Amino acid sequence: MAKRNADVVIVHAAELVTCGGPPEGIRGAALQRLETIPDGALAIRDGRILAVGSTAEVSRRFAAPVTIDASGRLVSPGLVDPHSHLLYGGTRHEEHEAKVTQRAPARRMDGGIRYTVRKTAEASDAELVARAYADLDTMLLHGTTTLEAKTGYGLERAAELRLLRLTAGLRHAIDVVPTFLALHVLPEEYAGRRADYLAAAVGALEEASGLATYCDVSCDPICFTFDECLQVGAAARATGMKIRVHADQFGDARGALAAARLHATAADHLDYASDEGFRALAAAGTVATFLPGVTLHMCEMTPRFADGGLTDAEKPFMPLVVRRAIDAGVAVALSTDYNPGSCPTPSMQMVMALAARLFRLGYAEIWNMCTLNAARALDLAEDRGSLEAGKRADVAVWNVPSHGMAINRFGVNLVDTVIADGAVVVEGGRLKRGRARRRAGAPARKAGAAMARM
Repeated sequence: MAKRNADVVIVHAAELVTCGGPPEGIRGAALQRLETIPDGALAIRDGRILAVGSTAEVSRRFAAPVTIDASGRLVSPGLVDPHSHLLYGGTRHEEHEAKVTQRAPARRMDGGIRYTVRKTAEASDAELVARAYADLDTMLLHGTTTLEAKTGYGLERAAELRLLRLTAGLRHAIDVVPTFLALHVLPEEYAGRRADYLAAAVGALEEASGLATYCDVSCDPICFTFDECLQVGAAARATGMKIRVHADQFGDARGALAAARLHATAADHLDYASDEGFRALAAAGTVATFLPGVTLHMCEMTPRFADGGLTDAEKPFMPLVVRRAIDAGVAVALSTDYNPGSCPTPSMQMVMALAARLFRLGYAEIWNMCTLNAARALDLAEDRGSLEAGKRADVAVWNVPSHGMAINRFGVNLVDTVIADGAVVVEGGRLKRGRARRRAGAPARKAGAAMARM
């Protein structure tokens, strides 16, 4: 049989994990199953996967000018991160030290989200974009090839639209999916004028819809109510945007129910979601996204200080929360929630390690939640999130021989090579010169189907 041409062929993977499954996401007991191919291989042409199988099979059918020998190494889909706040100014490291030590910071800070909003306003567009590109480079080096990026650190209409325009203008090997966070927290100056703030949020949606794939709303006791989120979410859907929901992080505000009512693509956090809420998410086909980096960074796995926080009996035990979602039939994903306040890690590798240790999830469950199900949380599971013929060629080659070792070992970057949209963009653990950034004039793809809080 004559060999078909390919652009890239990967051969002799010690283990190749496909992470394949239905485009609606992997649920229930199926999360514990993971297809692995020993001595695995795949072929790529024109940014798409041509074939996946054994090295003997793929080598017999395909030849390419670029051949990657993955002997002794794991090959997987590129990781998908479906919840981040990419553009922001300042840092919150002093605030975090004050939290964990219960000591006052070295200098006075108006802590939480207000501090980040002020620092974001003070930063120039060039500074915000430069930081975003540096973070995207780090994410790419750690195996992330698709990222959702929310606004949220402007709060006012003009400031939020500024962040959205900057996000939509990013050109990087990582495919960035823009989200307009219409309702994050209520600014202090709107205390007593909630209706005015909601009207302003609705008024921004038409302009935002030309730049954002999604509109996000925060349904939480310290943010916005069930009815308020339904009002803004319905208005956003009328513009053509899809919906995401920050739900029930600090208490049961019926956020999961709001997400289901809005037919949201994803509901995230869900620390205090009810069983009724999880059943509603399952029925609506809404993905539940959990964020183990927040659990770690906010010290939610250890007793809280007696400063008005929750007692051990009152706070949720996250392994049980995640398992309740799985048992209810919800498609579950994992994400970083990268932001300066509650989770300053850009690494999905760290999320995978923490999900095992803090959420007591099995290795197969974690892989499925960070690949296909995470792609489903962005309505992209038909296009990526698994190594299957016809899908976008987003691939990671790891310096370990098995998928379990990629989670068991932590604290170092284990990714050697990254292929994004068919191009080798990381090699030998280093960015390839000129490959991480797309040219400035490249058209943006609109993703779609084929407060110390943040």
